[in-house]
Amino acid sequence: MIRQVPTKNTTTTAVIRSSAFVKGFAEVKKGKPLNYDAYPYDSNKQWDYERGRQFALCFNGTLKIGAKVSHTAALMLGIELHRKSII
Repeated sequence: MIRQVPTKNTTTTAVIRSSAFVKGFAEVKKGKPLNYDAYPYDSNKQWDYERGRQFALCFNGTLKIGAKVSHTAALMLGIELHRKSII
């Protein structure tokens, strides 16, 4: 049986800042298939990668403006999480 890892609250901007989230988002935008072997030893990064891929299918805007997370991206990620479009 897989043991549940400890969870903690976070923000949408913190999730979008994750390199794994950005990588998943960018791969979908480039038309790349799911990399099943991405982040094999870090389940948090696996989840961020998958969330980035899912968000790319719901959001057609820019994730970041320079180094800062786009307010629109943060707002839309929150909305899609609330709608349960993203796990």
